[in-house]
Amino acid sequence: MIQQFENMELLEAELLTQIEHILKTQISSEGKAKILLSGGNTPKKLYAKLSKIDIDWEKVIVGLVDERFVKKDSDLSNEKMIRNTLIQNKASQAKLIGMLYEDSYSKNLSIAKEKYKDLREADILLLGMGDDGHTASLFPNDPSSEKAAIEIDANLSNTNAPVEPIKRITLNKSFINESKNLFLMFSGQNKGLVFEKSIENGYPIRHFIPTVKAVYYALK
Repeated sequence: MIQQFENMELLEAELLTQIEHILKTQISSEGKAKILLSGGNTPKKLYAKLSKIDIDWEKVIVGLVDERFVKKDSDLSNEKMIRNTLIQNKASQAKLIGMLYEDSYSKNLSIAKEKYKDLREADILLLGMGDDGHTASLFPNDPSSEKAAIEIDANLSNTNAPVEPIKRITLNKSFINESKNLFLMFSGQNKGLVFEKSIENGYPIRHFIPTVKAVYYALK
């Protein structure tokens, strides 16, 4: 289901309502909730607004969809961005599980895989999309991304971006697709065209079209 909005404020208001409802319902029924979030600039205001919503945040576990292999205090870190936007205000009691634990690229992947076992079948997973049709850290023309998109077991993978920082860690396709409520959020008419042509052009985002519950698309 594609929901189109004139601007990001209208999109954020609708998506916030959906996220709040799902988290509260899950906490009420199961005593906890799990949400996996993407980085980038597009969702920053959404996360800041979400941090001010009255939810039983100490019962919410927040994880990442992907991460750049950088220092945790780097401005390029998705973990840092989410800490500075979401893990604030009323949401300061939420538990955030990052993806970076070890300087060794391969050892870090092993540790992160263990950490993320408890985040499988997340109640909400929010994807974004780049101008090249990539999502999470699954990139076009990257063999490691292509492998992560065909693995049957839900897990994490190291991939390679076309720009610096090249080293990335990401949830693979199976991990993402097993989430209970998968949402895609992006803005701009150019990205609208990219999404429209994603299957035809073989962009990574195509892997999630069958399982996305709703696409939130702002024209500007």
